[in-house]
Amino acid sequence: MSAAVVELEGQAASSAAHERRWAILLAFALCLAVGGALVARDGPAATAPRVPPLTLPAGTTDVVLFTFPDRLANEAPPPFLTTLVHVRSTQGLAYIPAHGGDISMITWTEHGTDYWLISKTRDIFELVRLANTLR
Repeated sequence: MSAAVVELEGQAASSAAHERRWAILLAFALCLAVGGALVARDGPAATAPRVPPLTLPAGTTDVVLFTFPDRLANEAPPPFLTTLVHVRSTQGLAYIPAHGGDISMITWTEHGTDYWLISKTRDIFELVRLANTLR
C-alpha cells in the first residue's frame, strides 16, 4: 500500500458549523427587528405629554408646582396626604397642616400627568382655588 494524499475540492468540514452560527445570528437579528417594530418605544415621542402641562400664573412666588408623567409615579403618595379634595373636575389628595409652619399640599392627576401644588403660606382652599385657575 502506498501512502497517497488525495485532495478533494470543496470546503473544510467546519463550514457547516460556521453556516449554522450565521443562520442563528441572522434569525436573532430578524427577531429583534420585528420585535422593535411591533413594541411601543419609550423614547422622546412616547414620553412627551399629549397635553401641555399646566403652569402657574405669572408672578406667583409663594407656591411651587411640581409635575411629572403619571407613568413614572410608581411609588405610593406620601403618607401625610390624607384628605380628599375636588381639583379641576377630578379627585385629589391634600395635606392639611396640623400646626403652624407646615406646608400645605395638594396633588392630583390630569391627562397622564401628576401635579403637586405646595405652599408654606397658603391653605388648602387657596391651593384648590389656584389649581382650578391653572391653564
